[in-house]
Amino acid sequence: MNNDENKEDTELDLDKLGMTEKDLKKLQNDVVESVIRSWFVAGLITIEDFNDKEELRNKLLRLANADEFRFSIDYTGDLLLSAKKYKRAGKIANAKLFYAIYFEHEINGFIDQVCKRKSIDKKTINDIIKSVNIPGKITWLLTLLGLPPITSHHKKILTKLFDDRNTYIHYKYNPEPVNDDEDKDTKRREEFRQIEKTLTYFKKYTSKVLYSNKKTTIDKHIQKFLLP
Repeated sequence: MNNDENKEDTELDLDKLGMTEKDLKKLQNDVVESVIRSWFVAGLITIEDFNDKEELRNKLLRLANADEFRFSIDYTGDLLLSAKKYKRAGKIANAKLFYAIYFEHEINGFIDQVCKRKSIDKKTINDIIKSVNIPGKITWLLTLLGLPPITSHHKKILTKLFDDRNTYIHYKYNPEPVNDDEDKDTKRREEFRQIEKTLTYFKKYTSKVLYSNKKTTIDKHIQKFLLP
């Protein structure tokens, strides 16, 4: 068998996978971005490592060949897009559902990374994430992990959001009082404005803890490793 035939055997059949070249490139970039960011958060690479691209590349290859190599793809962007789509369509319950799922993913991922830094074993981390409810994760668990508290205002916004999510999913019948439509729309707009402000706050909070406020710098360095 010649080299061309061997090449055909080893290349991905994108048609069978239902993917385009663009899809494959995006997938590759998503993997690279996720892996580099997670290794930085875990303390396996530092901001100084980005100063020497060749040395960093070698270090990344060594980490990739390690037995403990693991990564996950971040889908939180898609969750936010769905939340905003439903909000624009006026489907309030669905919008809150996806905002809540987004925050739950972010909170669980944040706790997972912080626990890894503290060398807590994976089984225990999974038990913590499964066993501690959202109110616990945004209050006393942060204290136990030695992290700064979330402000009371944003805790209140998150608690209300998750309560509404649970009411919707588990259908706890709780009719709203009849108000003027204009007044109700104003309150809903303000509620979503507060949710968006909490979203911005939480991004800054996690960036401060996980990235020492260097996330933007790290993202710029990561771009150098992505396919054009």
